Amino acid sequence: MKALFCVSAIVLSLAVVPAYAAPNNTPHAIECMAKNGFTPEMWRARRAGTNAQVQSYIACRDGISVKQAKEVGKRDGNFDTWKR
Repeated sequence: MKALFCVSAIVLSLAVVPAYAAPNNTPHAIECMAKNGFTPEMWRARRAGTNAQVQSYIACRDGISVKQAKEVGKRDGNFDTWKR
C-alpha cells in the first residue's frame, strides 16, 4: 500500500508540472521578445513596453496576424490601456 501511494504521488506530480509551463518560455517566444525590445522578466512583470510592441510580440509568438494578435492580447489582458 505504501509503494502504491509513493508511485501515485510521483505520477501525479509529473502530471501537474506541465500545467504550469508557459508558452512564453520557449526559445521562439524569447526570440520574439528580443525582436520587440523586452525580456522574459519584463513580460512577467507586465513591463513589456508599448501596446504595439506587445501586439507585435504576440503575432510573432503565435504566428498570427497583427489584427488577430490584438484580439488575443485583449482577451488575455496583456495591454495596459486597451479595453477588453
